[in-house]
Amino acid sequence: METESPGSRTTTGLGWAGSALILTAVVAIAAKTVGVLIAPGSRGVLSGNAVNAVDLLSGALAYTLVGLLVALVCGASFELARARGVNPLARGGVVAVSGLIVALASPAVVERLHTFPSLALAVITSLVALIAGVVVIRAPQTRALGGVLALLAMCGMLRVVAWETSAVSFERASHEMHTVARGFATAAVALQAIAALLAAAWIGTRSKLRGRVLSNVAILLAFAITWLASRTSDAPTAFEAVLRTSLPAAVGLPSPYLLGSIAAFLLPASILLAGVALVQRAQPPAVVPSLALALLSHGTFDVPLQALLVTAAAQWATHAMSDDRSIWVSLVRARSEKSALPRPAAGTTESA
Repeated sequence: METESPGSRTTTGLGWAGSALILTAVVAIAAKTVGVLIAPGSRGVLSGNAVNAVDLLSGALAYTLVGLLVALVCGASFELARARGVNPLARGGVVAVSGLIVALASPAVVERLHTFPSLALAVITSLVALIAGVVVIRAPQTRALGGVLALLAMCGMLRVVAWETSAVSFERASHEMHTVARGFATAAVALQAIAALLAAAWIGTRSKLRGRVLSNVAILLAFAITWLASRTSDAPTAFEAVLRTSLPAAVGLPSPYLLGSIAAFLLPASILLAGVALVQRAQPPAVVPSLALALLSHGTFDVPLQALLVTAAAQWATHAMSDDRSIWVSLVRARSEKSALPRPAAGTTESA
């Protein structure tokens, strides 16, 4: 009787996960667009029926996304438990703490999390993302993803420190502490921007059209959306009015120094870059959708959905690192696409 090798188990696990990760990333992009980019600014701008429809769609997408993310986290835990190419201590830590993240985020399905559980969720999620980022950055096929995870993990931790310092400053009426809190918030935005730039640079090197061109288009569209939200107009359109409320709300508290516009820009940029990442071909099956999920987490892990997004990304990035065959599959696909391009006709090139 034939036995199944560890390598074949890894490939099989990543095979089913590729489709599930892509589906989850598509739902996450839709949920982030409706629930974060449109819904907060729709009240008072759109009609009552339109606002109700947006809220209904946002809720349906959010609940669907929660179910998909919990399934992915559970599936990744099972696959990581039998993976052989990852350090056992790091693998066990990621699996164990991921279960704690699901437990902390679960009550948000029925009620808003209180302050302490939200802070605990943010800190623990940041640690998982940091551990996964440091682990997977060693493998060539997950190096860029590891860098993005590590940067977002530090961003999430800095946001917790900024929020707590700001809260203490208000309690003690301390202007100096509030200044320090804004400094931490500024550093968090800077790290998130670097993570987005790293992701855009990696996507841009995947291919000329799907990578470089589409990533540049995504950044230009994000700039255009941010400009529409910030420009002054006596008679703004409904779209502009919605953006004027939604984008500033994404900046969070405390507000950063000088980087408020960049913080607002990162919301549409992360959504658009996540969409561009999903259309990349010739890549390991779990890397591209994991990058999309990490970008959509926005480095704000006190929000349960965003904590689950980066947790799923961290787990499957760790699992993708152990799949030695995935990098060869990506190279074969890239060579196949390159060989499929039309060759110049004979006689059109100059002889040496």
